[in-house]
Amino acid sequence: MSLRVRFPFHFLIGAICLLSSGAAAGELQIKKTAFGMGAEVGSGLVEYHKTCVLFRVLFISGDFFKDLQERKTSNGIEFRKKKSKATYASFPDQLIVDLEAIPWKCGTTEMTPPDYASGLMEAPSFEVAWKRGDETRRAELLATEQHHHPLGFGWSYLLTVPSASVPLTDSLVIDVSLRHGICQTHLTANLDPREHRMIPNTCD
Repeated sequence: MSLRVRFPFHFLIGAICLLSSGAAAGELQIKKTAFGMGAEVGSGLVEYHKTCVLFRVLFISGDFFKDLQERKTSNGIEFRKKKSKATYASFPDQLIVDLEAIPWKCGTTEMTPPDYASGLMEAPSFEVAWKRGDETRRAELLATEQHHHPLGFGWSYLLTVPSASVPLTDSLVIDVSLRHGICQTHLTANLDPREHRMIPNTCD
């Protein structure tokens, strides 16, 4: 089934910025959140009946991701901070994943009520895994939190993921299950801005 979504204008602009800004330079886009400075590392779009949900994934770990850049070298990909010769190979021991979700009624630009789609967005479940090439390694979540932002018309789900010794070139796969599995989606997040393509998905 094809997916036809008419984005509210401010959602569309934000999505375009996520996909394009900094991609050529290999520089992460940093966003200030209520939970700390986060690096935007992935996105997805889900349609469930007449409800559309825009997901954005952010990695949070103090100032670790600030000014971090990806570079291709003759020895492969390396990560450095701006104006620094030090290189970084692995994620911090623990990673906070801020999964933002903004629901609205598909096909309209009208203002979305603060409680819109609460029945769909409340109490989701998650599974996460680290991926390297074709190899996937499941990780056990250390903690989860749910936050509703009535004034921002969205939700934040904080996932604490073990990441000790995980190479920065690995991807994090996030399986999201809404409303006890009625609607499921699959998100992939990584530090390569050139791979941040928004992937539409339609729940049955």
